[in-house]
Amino acid sequence: MSFFTDGRGKKIDIPDDTNWYHGSPEVIDILAAGSSITRNKQLAIAFSHKPSMICIDDEGGLSHDGECDGYLYVIDEPVNADDIYAHQACAKDDLWEWITRRPLKVKKIEDTRVVQP
Repeated sequence: MSFFTDGRGKKIDIPDDTNWYHGSPEVIDILAAGSSITRNKQLAIAFSHKPSMICIDDEGGLSHDGECDGYLYVIDEPVNADDIYAHQACAKDDLWEWITRRPLKVKKIEDTRVVQP
């Protein structure tokens, strides 16, 4: 998947959000180790549409080319520093995507629909 931002705009991570999100086109109860999570709800929703490309503008607006409906999940158990590590594609000053080291329980909080422009 391609991800585009010039890095000069609003940060992608939302460190004040205490929830961790995962977006997927699949129905799941357990998130597998090695999966991506984020504190940015809108980014997780974009990931739920299985895009090959996501673009983020300077104000934090998202666009993507995903074409399938999906689901938004919240991690349904405590996540600590030993459970995750930063994705290598993230800038060191904006860690917006994390990889899980172990399976995590999730709870579906929203069905997501692709909105056609």
